[in-house]
Amino acid sequence: MRLEAPLDPMLVKELFKFWEPIFGGPIDVTPETLLGSEGTQSRITVFTRRLGDNLAGACLVASSSTLPALGGLGEVATSPEARRTGIATELTKQAVDDFADRGGQALFLGTVNHAAARIYFRLGWRKLAGANLMVNVLDGRSPEEFMVDYFRGIGPVEVSEPSPADRAPMIPLLVSPHDWQALDFNTGMMSTRYAVQDSCLGLYRRYAALTDGGRGVWFCASDDEGQLAGLSSARVDDEGGCQVDGFTRRDSLESWRELVQRAADWGGDISASSIWATVSVEDDEKLALFESAGFKIAGEGESFDLGGRELGTLRIELA
Repeated sequence: MRLEAPLDPMLVKELFKFWEPIFGGPIDVTPETLLGSEGTQSRITVFTRRLGDNLAGACLVASSSTLPALGGLGEVATSPEARRTGIATELTKQAVDDFADRGGQALFLGTVNHAAARIYFRLGWRKLAGANLMVNVLDGRSPEEFMVDYFRGIGPVEVSEPSPADRAPMIPLLVSPHDWQALDFNTGMMSTRYAVQDSCLGLYRRYAALTDGGRGVWFCASDDEGQLAGLSSARVDDEGGCQVDGFTRRDSLESWRELVQRAADWGGDISASSIWATVSVEDDEKLALFESAGFKIAGEGESFDLGGRELGTLRIELA
């Protein structure tokens, strides 16, 4: 069965009761999302199969209202009784066909399950370098060819507040290799050039979590078609200070300063005791950009893990 959000509340409860013990962790979308809280900003399509009255399999596709060419496949699961019956494969094929019918071009998914990855490969998905993600480019291009073509077409960008329409466009931005090691310490985002990225649709959830309790915000740099070129964030720390961070693609580096300024301005609006950031000791270019925006080195920061390497950081503060 194919269904689009908003879903019936009883079905939403049934889906989460089905998914949660299978995945044993956060689900990529919230119950409110399936109930229609995102309105027309995103399209969430759910596919289900039943054995008798019980759910035997389910998955969902999340795509953008502004950029339907991109989507994310998630929550592909079958009940123990329905495994090895082909239900997951059937659901996945249905999801791909439906995505293609709506103008989709590239459907991303994340998996750390090698057996599942082999099945996805047979269905057209190919692994992305530096990530436990795969992408099904429906016209047959390789992931590398698609990414080059996709970002070649990005237009002039403007900085704005995010929306659920950014869920799918975040994926290619965050799984592309960037020169900077640490993209955003507030969300734990590292460049796939140096560390493996495991999240797919969960990337949006990690940024959206910053806003819980009004203790953070984030911003996007995007063009008129909804393609993302950069992200920034701000969060309140335990001492009442405001930690900011942000990154952009190299070809949109001119928007970095505005992204970080928007984050810093939010810290000022809430009367944060300080505006500060953390930079890897090896990210010289990023440090120089922060310094050009008025930040000064305040001392050493906490070390962090980058693909199995322990690296030092610098704490920098807005003067």
